[in-house]
Amino acid sequence: MIARDRELLARLGQVNTSLGRAVVALMSAQADGELPVDGVRDLAELLGSMSAELYRRAAELEGGQAPERVVIDAH
Repeated sequence: MIARDRELLARLGQVNTSLGRAVVALMSAQADGELPVDGVRDLAELLGSMSAELYRRAAELEGGQAPERVVIDAH
C-alpha cells in the first residue's frame, strides 16, 4: 500500500472515530428538538470532503483522471 493510500485510510479512521462523538454532541446541543445548524453544516462539510477524497482516489485507481469537482446531491 502506498503512503498516500495509508494516509487516506488513516484520515478515514479518524473521521470514523470522531463521528460518534460528533453525533452525541449534536444531540445534546438540540434546542427544543432542533439541531444546531452550524454543527450539522460542519459535520456535512467533514463527511463531504472525505467522500470527495475517496471518489478522487477511486477515479485514479481506475486509471481515469481525478475529477476536479465532486457534487453531492443534497436532495
